[in-house]
Amino acid sequence: MAARAGTRARSVRQGDLLTSLRLWLQEEYLAGYCRALRQNPLYRRCYWIDALGGEPERGEQATSNSEAENGSENAPGARQVSRGRRSAQAQRQHPWLQSLSALHARLLAEGRPFALYGLLLTGSASGRSASAHATSLAIPREGGLVAAGWPEAAAAILQVLDQAPAVFTLNPLAPALFRYEDLEPLLQRAAPTELCLLIMHRQLESRLRAARRLEHQATALLNLLRSDRWRALAPRDEAASLSPEALAELLDLLLSQIQRHFPLTQRIALPRASGPAHIEAAPYTLLFATRRQDSLLVMNDAVCSSWRRLEEQSQADLLASAWFQARREERRASAREQLYQRTLQTGRALRSRRWPDLRQQLISSTFGQFTQAEHDAIIQRLLREGLVRCEWRRPRPTPPSVEAEHPEPVPGPDDVLIWPGPR
Repeated sequence: MAARAGTRARSVRQGDLLTSLRLWLQEEYLAGYCRALRQNPLYRRCYWIDALGGEPERGEQATSNSEAENGSENAPGARQVSRGRRSAQAQRQHPWLQSLSALHARLLAEGRPFALYGLLLTGSASGRSASAHATSLAIPREGGLVAAGWPEAAAAILQVLDQAPAVFTLNPLAPALFRYEDLEPLLQRAAPTELCLLIMHRQLESRLRAARRLEHQATALLNLLRSDRWRALAPRDEAASLSPEALAELLDLLLSQIQRHFPLTQRIALPRASGPAHIEAAPYTLLFATRRQDSLLVMNDAVCSSWRRLEEQSQADLLASAWFQARREERRASAREQLYQRTLQTGRALRSRRWPDLRQQLISSTFGQFTQAEHDAIIQRLLREGLVRCEWRRPRPTPPSVEAEHPEPVPGPDDVLIWPGPR
């Protein structure tokens, strides 16, 4: 009985994490990514492909329905939003797609029409379906449920997507272990493609233990990772957990296959509150991969704000909350000063000519620690102090003395940075 209760408790916690992960990705990453896509008139729609699994908590359906309806009715430009209701109707049938409906409505209300569709893969009772079932799958073009997992639905979904941008949130370890061939069509896709692969550490440990005992499981793991290095990393003790070093190396084995096609990749730790004023990494890792610099910037800001917000919330109601706030501000000011020095040293060493390229390199090495705005503030400070000069593509519109009305410009891809030597 105690074991069953423990299993149910873990299931609830996992369900909570999957729900919060979906909402965080949609609100803080997907929303910004869609707005970046919308700047290009070639892109008029984007798809969210959700194959993370899990089940919604009881009561979540009614809450999501209310939020989605309120978001549509109260958004500016409700008349324009109404034109998107029919296309979003299928998404309102499941709580994990209803937040997408609200986001879809907000995007429609903001300006140039841009559609956001969600496909929720609910898996199949038999794991990998027969090819006959896969070819008969009906994929709703404007969003909805797909009664299959990613491996069997991949070909049909990709055909519906065509060249539309898409964000794929997948769990390559469950319910059935992915093959490399299940990811390969995404790696070779020419259209804007964003990968968010959720790795649950316990699932990975379970796969490793099974692979040590069963040859077909070993073959499957070898197929996914394209390496047998996992044999040396698997714990010899059945009850032992993976060491942090072994876990990182296993994740890098999977990422190394992706990096051949997606140059911008990150291992993202997911935060959770473990007590008053204490934040730790949950036993889950999100593997993120993109080819687009704007996508990387949006995800960096999403990760940074997530950790900061959770830290602030964990300290907000404590008696010493003012002390904690002062310490946070002091620590962040010190970290920004270190970033200032690092930016100056890296720029001088590399003689970087383009700020977006230098910023991307800095963000990749300090991912999730500083927002894009904080990086841009650093280059603006260096310009003010004369430690770097910029040959602007166009003359600066106003003198720096009127910053309040005309914020200082940030060097763009066509502006050239010139780094004088140390004074």
